[in-house]
Amino acid sequence: MPDFLPLLRARYPRLARDLLSPLFEVLRVARATCGDDLDKFLIVLAVAMRTVEHRDMANFDLQAVLSGEVDVYPSLSTNVRSVSDSTGIPKESVRRKVQVLIEEGWIRREGGRLALDTRASQALTPVREQILQMAVRHHQAVIASAEETHGR
Repeated sequence: MPDFLPLLRARYPRLARDLLSPLFEVLRVARATCGDDLDKFLIVLAVAMRTVEHRDMANFDLQAVLSGEVDVYPSLSTNVRSVSDSTGIPKESVRRKVQVLIEEGWIRREGGRLALDTRASQALTPVREQILQMAVRHHQAVIASAEETHGR
């Protein structure tokens, strides 16, 4: 795979709008979806990362999750301290927000371990759609820039 970083750095002033606009939309929608609290989104995202890192997640069908057919994800799980360390959010804030996320049904607690609940996937549909749109727009911007640079 070609190393696009030098190209992107050189062309960043031209690409900035195409790269930043989709990111802005992801964060705007994430904030709104998480009750105007981006820290809540970061916490869910940290827990979600441990879920998607599980080898069995690749076999899941998103539509089955969204329809309610799947009620539990496999997870490598995490804990409050790990979430705090990875996000930079103070541990006590993570603990309080995790409790709210558990009450909302987005995170499950199994002993001292935290795992993503499938209801979070349902609730975060608008954010996921923005992430997918961002991926497409970023891909298009990188390809267009590469083609422009190489005269194609």
